Amino acid sequence: MRLIFAILSMLALAQCATPGTDRRFVAGSAEDAYVVIGIAKAPNIDTPRYDMLWRMLDERGRFADYDDERSLNVETNSNSIRIRGIPGEFITARVRPGVYALDSVYAIIRDARVNYYADGVVIGPERPAFEVRAGEAIYLGIWQVDLEDTRAVTRPWRVDVADMRAAVAEIDDLVGDVRIRHTTTRAVPCTPQRLGPISQRQICGEAPQ
Repeated sequence: MRLIFAILSMLALAQCATPGTDRRFVAGSAEDAYVVIGIAKAPNIDTPRYDMLWRMLDERGRFADYDDERSLNVETNSNSIRIRGIPGEFITARVRPGVYALDSVYAIIRDARVNYYADGVVIGPERPAFEVRAGEAIYLGIWQVDLEDTRAVTRPWRVDVADMRAAVAEIDDLVGDVRIRHTTTRAVPCTPQRLGPISQRQICGEAPQ
């Protein structure tokens, strides 16, 4: 009986050590990439829930077709990291390597039992963008979200190495160096279109031919 238990224990340990069971992202050796970004609401706004959408660009420098694998959704009040003394929250995500540009911001304002929507499509063509390569882990700083009239807007607020280190220290599935990546400005055409037939949200699409 002891021999059987010993064999079962060895098999369990072997399964734990099998390559592929470790879900951690090891910067420098992965086929995908890792992004850390902060998002903070403007001081005078505390009700809306925001969603900032970054989308991958194709080889023509235009937005690729929209899907979850080629986009980065940064949502407030989501499964995020909050750190005492640092405004807002940090969102982490694995993404496909490539160039990403800011498509839009979206806000949901809840008032009693009624939801109001504020869209913020960046018609552009100039918009923030960044590139991330396979095996890279990057930090994009803290972005502020706000409402201006009836539009949701965002802007880079601060990129600080102390913020980055504090956030990275709280991430369980990340091993290796994280580098600050400043966004650049890129021209990407945009023709706003609804995300779906019943959706209130708009995203960038191509102009009809």
